[in-house]
Amino acid sequence: MQSEQLKPEEFDAHIASGTFRLAFIGMSNAGKSYRSKTLHKEKDFLWYQVDEEIWKALGFDTIAEISSWIGYPTDEGYAERERQYLELENKFTERASMRTGGKNFVFDTTGSVVHLEPKTQHILKENCLVVHLDVGESAIEHMTEKFFLHPKPIAWCGYFSMQPAESKEEALRRCYPELLLERLKRYREFSHMTIRAKEVYDKSGEETLAIIRNHLVQ
Repeated sequence: MQSEQLKPEEFDAHIASGTFRLAFIGMSNAGKSYRSKTLHKEKDFLWYQVDEEIWKALGFDTIAEISSWIGYPTDEGYAERERQYLELENKFTERASMRTGGKNFVFDTTGSVVHLEPKTQHILKENCLVVHLDVGESAIEHMTEKFFLHPKPIAWCGYFSMQPAESKEEALRRCYPELLLERLKRYREFSHMTIRAKEVYDKSGEETLAIIRNHLVQ
């Protein structure tokens, strides 16, 4: 679903007929889940949470459990656990991207969606309007501190290294902002449109859709 080809009247027609497929991408805490939940509750969108599908497949019930399981790249066995996580994310993302069923659909992606296989990314972009909720570079420092206070499961995707005489914590704190900056760049490149996260903060479902529609004509 290419936004450069999608006209506002076509957007309206998709919404009216229940054939609109939307995917939010962006950093953790950018508002992807909140926006998705709002569209689900207020506009009756089918809300697909890929991270919850991954948790279920791995036998976990909470984010704390999966965070403890995957751990950090300095932990023994991390690479294999990361591989399992990304394998499941590829599977569920590809499957959900083509999902239909008579309802408008909102796909709540994970932060690592831009590290998935090219085939999976292509299917997602072809079948959904991909909207990046952009937190901006200024949020990186705060996000780094928040991550180390309240860890979330994360795939580092090769963006971790240790320098001579560097402790594990020092390496993690150096590499995490670098990973976030790389992701921010990839989100902007991959998405059909980028909307500042603050622009849709606390907006209703109707207002969120109106903002997305307005970006189609810019």
